[in-house]
Amino acid sequence: MNSRRAPIALALAASLALPGCGSDAQDSPLIGQTWQVVAVHTDPLWPGELPADAAGKAELRVSGSSLRATTGCAPLRARVERGDQDPDRLTLHEVELGEVGACDGGSRHVHDQLTGLLTEGAQFDVRMFGEREATLTVVGDAVDRASIRVMAL
Repeated sequence: MNSRRAPIALALAASLALPGCGSDAQDSPLIGQTWQVVAVHTDPLWPGELPADAAGKAELRVSGSSLRATTGCAPLRARVERGDQDPDRLTLHEVELGEVGACDGGSRHVHDQLTGLLTEGAQFDVRMFGEREATLTVVGDAVDRASIRVMAL
């Protein structure tokens, strides 16, 4: 191959290899943004809106393979794994909840809901609604699966 074609061939080969990076966790729309929890649906008989005194207190951020969150009452950390077959599926591992401290009212209610969902081995299907809104729905067979609705800050 002549010396003028070699750089072109190398650039072409590199560009063909890029699609293989599609399963990297960095490709998830959730990665790198802070997401405020705006609703938690755990009971089909009750609306999922947050109580007024809990609004704006719970949020999460996924960076690479780690999740850092606050439940509105305590910090929470976990390792996040994306599905090989379904990159929009997240599984939580090594979930650690920090000290709760004084927490009551609506904030405590949201904390209890989130800590009931963000557990070891929990799986969520992520559905994006544009670039700034998403729903994390618990994987399962139930018709009314629990979910967490978030908005990008």
